[in-house]
Amino acid sequence: MLAWLGAATVRAAEPAALRMETIQSEPFGRMGPQGPGGLMYDIGLLIALRAGLVVENHVVPYARTVLSLHNGTSDLVLRFSNDELKAVAHQVAPVLALPTVVVSRREAPLLRLQELSQRSLAVPRSFPLPESLAGLHLQSVNSNEHAIQMLMSRRVDAAYGSNLGLFGAARGLGLRMQAFARPLVVERQTFWLHLSRRSATPALIERLAQAVASLHQDGSINRLYRRALAEFGDDRMPA
Repeated sequence: MLAWLGAATVRAAEPAALRMETIQSEPFGRMGPQGPGGLMYDIGLLIALRAGLVVENHVVPYARTVLSLHNGTSDLVLRFSNDELKAVAHQVAPVLALPTVVVSRREAPLLRLQELSQRSLAVPRSFPLPESLAGLHLQSVNSNEHAIQMLMSRRVDAAYGSNLGLFGAARGLGLRMQAFARPLVVERQTFWLHLSRRSATPALIERLAQAVASLHQDGSINRLYRRALAEFGDDRMPA
């Protein structure tokens, strides 16, 4: 009886399964024949494993993630941050900093960022926009895939986003990096681990933050990132 009570106490102390959402965008999150996967999907599972947490990871459309955190159907998401996201979630820990780039077509290359003053630029909605690109002729689009489609159909002159996000979207559309001019690096933006304010406790925040720090320290996150970069097979990809 005492042994049973002890086991029951341990089980009661363990956190319930948390729901994580991964953005559905190549190469971050995808649904394939073998099930869900992708860079951020794998990193999310690693964080949960290192933290000793039970997590259900679901690949969902980008725009849904903020709503899910707000209404309580999701607890965790790995994403670039913005004011809308910060209102409903804690920024627990920085996970991966990615170069953000301006991409143009090979036959109509942008050689300098200054040339954007007379060009149109596709930017996914809610993507953090630096001050250096403010005031330009911007075209809001639904996703990285939409940005690439607008670029290749010549409806805009360039597209802005992360290195992996834009070229992952292009790859998903059947395009190779050779279809584009060499990208122009603008800055770096960071994927953060966000925890819903509905689910957050100081202990859980600390547990997750320590897990991310541990994965940085042993190089696990960087190894996954380098593998994702290598899959593009092009030395023009900013790292």
